[in-house]
Amino acid sequence: METLIGDLRYGLRMLLRTPSVSALAVLALALGIGANSAIFSVVYAVLLRPLPVRDASNLVAIASYNPKFNVPPINPGYSAMASWQKQATSFESVAASWAGTGDLAAGRETEKVPYWRVSASFFPTLGVQPALGRGFTGAEDKPGAGHVAVVSHELWRRLFFEQPAAVGSTITLEGDIYTIVGVAPRGFHVDGKPAGIYVPIALDPADRKTYLPVSVYARLKPGVTVAQANSEMEAVSARLDTRGGGWRARVAGLRDSMVRDVRLRLLVLLSAVGMVLLIACANIASLLLARSATRQREAAIRAALGAPRGRLLRQFLTESVLLALLGGAAGLMVALWCVRLVPLLENARLPNLLLATRVDGAVLAFTTLVSVLTGVAFGAAPALAGASAAVHQELKEGGRAGQSHRRKRLWNALVITEAALAVVLMIGATLLMRTFLYLRDTAPGFRVDGLLTATLSPSRARYTGAAPLLAFYGQTLEKVRAIPGVASATLASSLPLDGDFRAMSLPLEDHQYARPQDWPVLWQRAVEPQYFRTMQIPLRRGRLFTEQDRQGAPRVVLINESMARRFWPGQDPIGKHLGTGAQDYYEIVGVVADVRHQDATKDGLVEVFFPYQQAPPRSMALAVRADGRICRDPMLLAPAVERAVKAVDPTVSPAHVQEMQQVASDRLAPKRLTGVVVMVFAGLALVLAAIGIYGVLSFTVAQRTHEIGVRMALGARRGAVVRMVVGHAAGLATAGIVIGAAASLGVGRVLASLLYGVSGTEPAVFAGVSLALLAVATMAAYLPARRAARVDPVTALRHE
Repeated sequence: METLIGDLRYGLRMLLRTPSVSALAVLALALGIGANSAIFSVVYAVLLRPLPVRDASNLVAIASYNPKFNVPPINPGYSAMASWQKQATSFESVAASWAGTGDLAAGRETEKVPYWRVSASFFPTLGVQPALGRGFTGAEDKPGAGHVAVVSHELWRRLFFEQPAAVGSTITLEGDIYTIVGVAPRGFHVDGKPAGIYVPIALDPADRKTYLPVSVYARLKPGVTVAQANSEMEAVSARLDTRGGGWRARVAGLRDSMVRDVRLRLLVLLSAVGMVLLIACANIASLLLARSATRQREAAIRAALGAPRGRLLRQFLTESVLLALLGGAAGLMVALWCVRLVPLLENARLPNLLLATRVDGAVLAFTTLVSVLTGVAFGAAPALAGASAAVHQELKEGGRAGQSHRRKRLWNALVITEAALAVVLMIGATLLMRTFLYLRDTAPGFRVDGLLTATLSPSRARYTGAAPLLAFYGQTLEKVRAIPGVASATLASSLPLDGDFRAMSLPLEDHQYARPQDWPVLWQRAVEPQYFRTMQIPLRRGRLFTEQDRQGAPRVVLINESMARRFWPGQDPIGKHLGTGAQDYYEIVGVVADVRHQDATKDGLVEVFFPYQQAPPRSMALAVRADGRICRDPMLLAPAVERAVKAVDPTVSPAHVQEMQQVASDRLAPKRLTGVVVMVFAGLALVLAAIGIYGVLSFTVAQRTHEIGVRMALGARRGAVVRMVVGHAAGLATAGIVIGAAASLGVGRVLASLLYGVSGTEPAVFAGVSLALLAVATMAAYLPARRAARVDPVTALRHE
C-alpha cells in the first residue's frame, strides 16, 4: 500500500510538471468518458434497471399482429384478451390496462392527470401490493359496479399530504365520483411513467360492440418459458380467428416488448460513443508516447540503480490510470449535465423507461471501471516504451535510433486506428442521417402544417347509444367551426401518424373465396364528411361522404388507391361492393389518395373509410384546420376549442392537444435522435483524428529536424519537404480509410433494419466520407509540413 501511495504521489508530481499536457488529456477524457457514462445511464435505465414489480422476468406482454401487414404489433381488444385468458394454460394470471388522460377534481381544484383503466387482476398479476388500502375486486370490475380508484403514491402525497384518511374519501374523475380504496407503492410503474389514478375497466367481455384496445400483461406459470407461451398463444389465437383475418397473438418478455423499437438504436449509440473514447485514447497514447521519449534517460537511471522493469512499468501505468481517473471525475460532471436533458425527450415516442434515467451507483461503477480500463488502454504503449529503456545506450545517449523506429511504427498504428474508427463512425452517421432526411422529406399524403389535433372521449355512463354520441359530436363540431380563425374541423376514429390501427375482414365483389378465412383484412377508419377537406387528402375518383350518409341511408365506403390497385387493377372500383348480408354490405363510392399512417417505411396499407354517422365510435379524434390568414399558429386555438367542447358537455375535456406537425416530428424522433447523436460523435471523432494526425506529425517533424536539414542542405526544395510530410499523412489516412471502409461493410449490415431509402453499402456515402477524411488529414498535416519546410539547414546541422 505504501508503494502504491508513493507511486500516486510521484505520478501526480509528474502530471503537475506538464500542466498543459495534463489539462488537455483530462479534457479529452472528460468528453469521452462523460459521453460514455451519459449513454450508459440511458442504456441502463431502458435495458438493464430492474422493473419495480415482483419477479419481472416471469412477466410477459401479449399483443396482436398480422403477418400480412407491415405494421408493428398492436393492442388487442378487451374481448380478445378475455378469450385468451379463458383458453390459455401457460399463465398464472392475465391483466389488461388502458391509458388515458382526464380531468381530476379534488376539492375546488381541477387538473388533467394520466389515469389507467385496469382489470381487477392488474395489481396481483404484477405482484404489487398497495402501500395503503387494497386493490380491486372482481365485483368492482363489472359494468354498473360502484366507482372505486387506487391513486398513485405521488398524487396521495401531493393532494392528501400522505394522510391515511385519504382511503375512503372521494375524487371526481371525468365527471364521475370515485371512492379511493388504495394507494399504489412509491415509484410503481409498468412502462416507466406512473399513472395518477387507477380505476377498473368495468366492461363486459362478451359485449364485442364495445371495443377498447388494451395492453395485456400476464405472469407465466413456474417452468413455462416465453417460447412455450408464445407457441400456445399462436395456436389459441388461430383457433379464435373464426373469420380468418390472420390475426395472431405474440408473447414477449415485458421489458422486451417495451424496448423492441429502440434496443438496437441504444446499442448503436453505445458503440459509437465507445469508438469516440477509443480515438481519444489513441490521441492521449500518442501524446504520452511523445512525452515518454523525454523520460527515457530518467527510466535508464532508475534501472541502473536497480529498479526492475516491472516496477518501472507499474509507475508509468499508475500515472496513466491517475490521469484517466481525473478525466473520469470530470466526465461524471459531463454525464450529470447530459442526463438533465433527458426529460426534454418525454414526448418523442421513446420508451417511458427513458424518463427514469439518472446517475446512480451503477453509472458511477461503470464510470470508474471505464476510467481504469481507459488509463490502462492509453498508458500501456507509453509504459512499455518507457520501461524498456536500454540502460547503457540511454546513458551514452546513443539509443535514440532504435527506440525512435519502434515509436514511429506505434505512432503510425495509432493514427491509422484513429482514421479507421472515424471512417466507421462517419459512414454510419451519414447513413442514419440520410434515412432520417428521406423520411422527413417524404410527403405523408396530407397537409401536416396548420392542423390542431385532440382526442374526445365522452363518458360511457352518460352516452349509452348512438343517438347521444351523434348529438354530442355534431354540436361540438358546430361550435368549433364557429371559432374565429378556424377554417374547418372534422372527426375521425383515429388520425394519421397516431399508430392506432383497427382492422376488419370482408369479402370483395368479383373475387372468389373458398372459405371466410381467405377474406382480405382491411384497415378501417370512421370519418366525418369534412375529414378529407380538413386533412387535405385528394379525391382521385368518385365522390366524398356527405351529410346524407347517415344511419338509415345506404351503407357506403371510400377506399384508398392502394386498395384499388391491389384488388381492381386496371378497373374502376366505383360501384363495387364489400361484405355480405344486410349488416355488412357496402358500396364503394370514391377513391382517395394514400396516406402514410406511420412513416415512409410502413406504406401501401389497404384502407377503407366509413361514414362515422352510420356507426359512431365511442372515442374520436378531433382535427382543426387553422385559417392561415387569421391564425398562423394552430396551438393558439386550443383554449377556444376546449371552451367549445365544454360548452357542449362540461365533463368532457380534449386530451392530447397538439399540432399535427409535432405528431409528425415525434414519429421520427427516434430516427432523428439516433442520427443526430451519432453525427455529433462522428464530428467529434473527425476532430480528434485531425488533432491526432497533427500531433503525431508535429512531433515527427521535431524528431526529424536533422534529417530534414540534411535533405535541404543537399538541395531538396521546400515544396518537396511539404509534399513528403503531407504525403506521409495522406498515406496513413488512406490506410485507415481502407480498413474503416472494410469494417463499415459489416456495420451497414448491422444497421440495415434502421435504414430506409439508402443502402448500407451506398457508394456515394463511402466515397464522400473517404474524401472528407483525406481532406481533413491533409489540412492537419499542412502546418507541420510548413514548419518542416522552414527548417534552416545550417541551424539544424549545428544543433546536431
